Parts: sequence; C-alpha cells; structure tokens
Amino acid sequence: MRDCARYAPMIGARAGELRDEEGRALAAHLAGCARCRALAADLAATDGLVAEGLLARAAARDFAPFVDQVMARIGAPAPAGTLGWFHDHWKATLATLAPALAALALFLYFHLDAARQVASLELSAEGVSTVIQTSDGPVVLLADDDLGS
Repeated sequence: MRDCARYAPMIGARAGELRDEEGRALAAHLAGCARCRALAADLAATDGLVAEGLLARAAARDFAPFVDQVMARIGAPAPAGTLGWFHDHWKATLATLAPALAALALFLYFHLDAARQVASLELSAEGVSTVIQTSDGPVVLLADDDLGS
C-alpha cells in the first residue's frame, strides 16, 4: 500500500517521461500489485476515450476559415488553381517560357525576312542575260556567251 502511493503518480506517464530505472521499478510494481494494474487499465481506457472524442470533434470541425485568417495575417494569398501556381512561381514560369519565346521570335524574324526578300524580287530577261531586280538594286546574270573569254 505504501508502494502504491509512490508509484500511482507514475502510472499515467507517457513514453519518455520516466527515467529508465523509474520505468523498470514501475513495471516491477505493476507485476506484483493487482490494484495498480487495475488503475493503469482504467487510465488507459479513459485516455483512449478522450483521444477518440477529441479526434471526432477535430474531424467534425471545418478549419478552412481559420486557415484563411492565418494566411491573410501572414500575407500569403490563397492558391487559386493553375493561375495561382504560375503567380507564385513566376520566376520559374518566365525561365521556362523565355527560350521558347526567343525561338519563336527568331523563327518569325527569319521567316518574315525571307518572305520579304522573295516578295521584292523581280525577274526579267533582256536578250540572253537575266536581270533580277532586288531591293538592293539590279543583279544581272550573264549567259556564257556574254562573258567574252
């Protein structure tokens, strides 16, 4: 009975709360004392019921407003789908899109430049020579007879 008063406060201890020698002494006492074993079983059952009740209450509660308030307080906007991801990761988006936009710009530049050069050519024949009129001026293509070897 005197030992029970000593070990009763230790019965509800969580893992890691007791030193090793205290844990061994409590285990030895519980092995020999039916009254303390019954107290330990009652505490374990009560602890399980309390844990179940708390988990049920927490699961039934909607924490979304609380989360929104916390996020508003710290200044982080709530994510808004794909656009929200791009907004949050704008540097990665820009780094990914920059090479693609540069390649598109180069393609359009050379494609439009080539189209402009083709459109500015005029071809005409004068005798045996061919004259190509470009935006830079005329280019005369001479036939082999005109070269005057």
